[in-house]
Amino acid sequence: MLTKLSLSLGLALSCSIGLSNAAFAQSLVIGDGGAQECYYSVKHGDPGRISTIKDCKLALRDPNLSKKDEAATHVNLGILLMRAKQYDASRAQYNMAIEMQPELSEAYINYAANLIYLGDFEAAITASNTGIELGTKKMPEALFNRAMAYDNLKRYNLAYADLKKALTLRPNWKPALRAIDNYEVAAKPPSQG
Repeated sequence: MLTKLSLSLGLALSCSIGLSNAAFAQSLVIGDGGAQECYYSVKHGDPGRISTIKDCKLALRDPNLSKKDEAATHVNLGILLMRAKQYDASRAQYNMAIEMQPELSEAYINYAANLIYLGDFEAAITASNTGIELGTKKMPEALFNRAMAYDNLKRYNLAYADLKKALTLRPNWKPALRAIDNYEVAAKPPSQG
């Protein structure tokens, strides 16, 4: 049986991973130019500076950008917008990416993070599940986001299981380690009868 420690997991995580209680999965852009710079900005932790957001929007105007790279740039711009706490604008970017490339798992993983910020935890679980079903190199992030949604819905056993899976895939991942520390495994009470 799992019980929750007195601290709320979501509140504890907001301090422990910086900006939120969700994980981001940037999308790789092949080639050079503004779209690749947008990717590197996200990868290296840009907090959503106005100038970086502007540069990413400008990169989307490149007529030579492949559909795959355009969708990936929408995901990366969405991450920057989430970091800047522009959640509705971020959601619009993920929707564009999903419309362009429905098999882009990172779009669903980040859409799940966005939904967690917006408090739509059931939809976040659905988006996480889609990202997981599509297959992703960002599986720990997908599992972490789903765990955060489960936790907010007080489905602690499911949240704990996802955090354990994430840590199996990435053993020393600090956000998941901090999150799992908020759980306490208790012995199951003996059955009556």
